Amino acid sequence: MKKLNILYAKVENFFFRQDNKTEFLSFFRVAIGAVILLQFIAVLPDFDTLFSSSSIIPQDIMSVFTPDWLITFPKMVSFLQSYGIEESTTIVITKVSFITLCIFIITGFYSRISAFLLLILQIALLKGSSFFAYGADFFTSMSLFYLILFPADQHFSLRNFMFSRTAGDINIMPVKRLFQIHISMAYFFSGLDKALGFNWWNGESIWKAIHLPYSNRDLNIDFSWLTEHSYILSFIGWSTIVIEMCYPFFIWYKPTQKTWLFLTVSMHIGIALVLNLYYFSAIMIVWNITNFYFEQYAKKEVSSSKKKISVEYIPKQVSS
Repeated sequence: MKKLNILYAKVENFFFRQDNKTEFLSFFRVAIGAVILLQFIAVLPDFDTLFSSSSIIPQDIMSVFTPDWLITFPKMVSFLQSYGIEESTTIVITKVSFITLCIFIITGFYSRISAFLLLILQIALLKGSSFFAYGADFFTSMSLFYLILFPADQHFSLRNFMFSRTAGDINIMPVKRLFQIHISMAYFFSGLDKALGFNWWNGESIWKAIHLPYSNRDLNIDFSWLTEHSYILSFIGWSTIVIEMCYPFFIWYKPTQKTWLFLTVSMHIGIALVLNLYYFSAIMIVWNITNFYFEQYAKKEVSSSKKKISVEYIPKQVSS
């Protein structure tokens, strides 16, 4: 019974202990808002080609894979057209609203409400043109979801500056742990999926990835020499599997946390530079830094405070 009580106390402390360190919230809010804004600005020149009724893939084809109950951008256009609002006007309003909500999130002006509205708008665009979606879009939706859960505008925000609000005493630890467990599971199952096949073990997946039509277009690195050194491709494939599958184990273990964070961020930097998946890599780097970079400083301060308490406590015992 005593062991169960100790275990319960540890679990409760892990999920619900009060954490006053909120630097990671400000970083997450500003970084994610900036990444989403930059991604949308990059898409703006091709907005009509991707999302309007004159898109390169007809809307009736893309709607085949969309449930009827789901709000999509084409449905929003049709709904507003029934009230006499032209599609071009809806597109302009959508562009302005998306950029404005991103700025609200970055500056911390009612970031929860802004994230909620932006999530609805982002999903409407995403599901209305699902053929153009990729990993970064889904992680964008999840990032906005966490911005809704986190009180990210309580510190370093325009809202506090304008209204002189004092930060409330809210325990953010349960959501923080949910976020950390989420990213740990995502990496583990991503690595497990790679490990179940043979393409990553022999380096075939790496070879195919670096020769995709959209890959290596900025640096134009000549990878032909790898044909004579295939063991390097296998090593990269093995390393990717190890980094992802072992992520939940070594990122939580304090002596290896900094090393595994460095390896994971380095992996995403390589993905960004070679595969040109800049926005996906940026979001994953933000997720890693948000969840585990600031954790190191929190642990240092907790341990230092414990030492301070013990040092102050011992002389009292001696003097008595």
